[in-house]
Amino acid sequence: MQPNPPPPGFPPYGQPPMAGGPAPWGGGPSPLAAPPRPRANAAAAATAGILALITAGMLVWFALYNVDIAGQPDVGWSSLEVQNVLGGVIGAVLLVVAAGFTFARKIPGAWTLCVVCVLFTVVDFVSPLLRGADFDAHVKFLFGFARSNGVAIGLSIIFGVLTAIMAAVAGSTKSYGPTTATPYRP
Repeated sequence: MQPNPPPPGFPPYGQPPMAGGPAPWGGGPSPLAAPPRPRANAAAAATAGILALITAGMLVWFALYNVDIAGQPDVGWSSLEVQNVLGGVIGAVLLVVAAGFTFARKIPGAWTLCVVCVLFTVVDFVSPLLRGADFDAHVKFLFGFARSNGVAIGLSIIFGVLTAIMAAVAGSTKSYGPTTATPYRP
């Protein structure tokens, strides 16, 4: 058995007008109903967020490897290890923050995640070359997967590119529907 629909006219005293329904004086949507805001695509945002967390894990792995190498008594900290550790930790924190906004389906968060991933991918290629490293040797290090730090940085580049692509998809495909269903109000 269905409940009776509300009678026409003004709603009872103290009851606010229904969101999205007609205003109590007739015509137009309710003043309480806000227009739906665009949000990032749900599936693409979730995929980009998961890939960003995996990429952040790879950067932390790379930073921890450099901490272990620099922490040995006979090696000490060089400027390269400091750069690797700071770059890995700062990159991981930025990726986790941008992934959180992307999980929340915020369009600026998705585009920020895309830019951060592209930035770190380019920096991984360019920064050693600015110090005078040989290009062929650097590419062999990045994608040779020879040691633990080579595996970590190679996977972070691969997952960074995938994350940037999925974040761009999440930011460019918008949905305007409500994020939750409006409950029935008798």
